[in-house]
Amino acid sequence: MTLKRIIYAILLIAAAAVFVFTDSGAALFLLCALALLPPVSFILLAFARRRIVFDFDTRSSCIRGGALQINFRAGVRPRFLVGCVKVTLLIENTTFGKTLRREFMFEDLSFAEHTFDYVGGDSGRICVRVEKIRLIDVFGVCSLGAKCAKFTESFVSPVLYEGLGINLGANRSASLSGETSLPQKGNDNTEIFNIRDYEAGDAPNRLHWKLSGKFDSLKTKEFGSTDEHRTLILVDLGRGGRENAADDAALNAVLDVAVSVSDSLKEDGCAHVIGWFDGGAFRRSEVTDADSFVQAVYSLMSIKVDGGFDKSYLAKINGYGFFTKIIYVAAAEQAEKTALTPLGLTTIAISSAAGGGDALIYVPKDDVTALTGCVL
Repeated sequence: MTLKRIIYAILLIAAAAVFVFTDSGAALFLLCALALLPPVSFILLAFARRRIVFDFDTRSSCIRGGALQINFRAGVRPRFLVGCVKVTLLIENTTFGKTLRREFMFEDLSFAEHTFDYVGGDSGRICVRVEKIRLIDVFGVCSLGAKCAKFTESFVSPVLYEGLGINLGANRSASLSGETSLPQKGNDNTEIFNIRDYEAGDAPNRLHWKLSGKFDSLKTKEFGSTDEHRTLILVDLGRGGRENAADDAALNAVLDVAVSVSDSLKEDGCAHVIGWFDGGAFRRSEVTDADSFVQAVYSLMSIKVDGGFDKSYLAKINGYGFFTKIIYVAAAEQAEKTALTPLGLTTIAISSAAGGGDALIYVPKDDVTALTGCVL
């Protein structure tokens, strides 16, 4: 378009020079025609701006490494009003905070479908919006902007590793019936774990008044936890500090492992919860079947990777003792800094080399199958 404008300016100056030196009627006609081109074009574009129809949609989701299809359609009638349409598209990965701008030229304005395949290197929530639309005249010299508030969201899902053998030990017997095969402390007020003597600081609503009357001393109820929420997969997508900060490859691998472990538990019929911290707030999503698994993965994609996990947050989670098994999945840089072993957590750390530890299972980024057969 810039080249065409330069050519137009040269022709306009040349026509004016010819008219000045020759006083020719043909030169005057050419000069007037060239001078009228911009206002006439703007009038036609202004009329076309009210008649343009533009729409686009994206496929709901794809697996990382695959193509996310974006379909465009643009139409203007009558066709002679516009030469072509230039669309600037903003593709934003809100999970990793990455933005890509792409420009498309549409010469076919019959509202036919045009497909663009977007291949992103990261998992996450993808927001696609039209940043601006420019209508260009048939000569490619003048243009006029048009507003378009359309946008759509899609998901690039983590890579799902099949064939993982995850052994939860006693938690494998978890069921949705509410039965507790191995009683554990928790905050489920429908399950009484133990009755003990009253201690200063016990909440009044935990007092067992009937037994207190029988024994002439205050008795306190300790609540238990049902099997429905016994297992928590706690996902940490924090980059960490400036030194040894987790890179995008490690954070993508964290998502891959967390989702793959969840899928393995789901296939084995083990109800569990995927939890994460987003802006300091604890979020969680229950997984009981295929539909709830998909919903949990989509919810997890709403996090921003810089949010991360703070070890002090765990004490602030209402009822974290409700879980009898917590699997902490993080980049190795984060897991090593987090003193979670006193809580009895199992930690899966995504590392660049295989290793081991009392509470850490190091998983190479390129060999997640190292989880096969491990006991959590």
